[in-house]
Amino acid sequence: MEEILKQILNEIKDMRVDIKDLRQGQNRLEIGQEKLQKTLFDSIGLNIDKIVEHIDDKTEALNKRVYKVETEIERLSRQ
Repeated sequence: MEEILKQILNEIKDMRVDIKDLRQGQNRLEIGQEKLQKTLFDSIGLNIDKIVEHIDDKTEALNKRVYKVETEIERLSRQ
């Protein structure tokens, strides 16, 4: 009977170690997930800024061309 009790206590001790290891692994996973999310958000933000800048540049160029055409049309309509 005493041998069975020792075996049960050893198994409980092993299970505690396993549970501790699982908790530590879960903690590492959660930290890694937070870092990944931050990296993704930073990357997305950077890319969005570049896209907006590109669109602004293209819009500005288009606006200049439209202005030149409107100016020329206005000049021709006055003649």
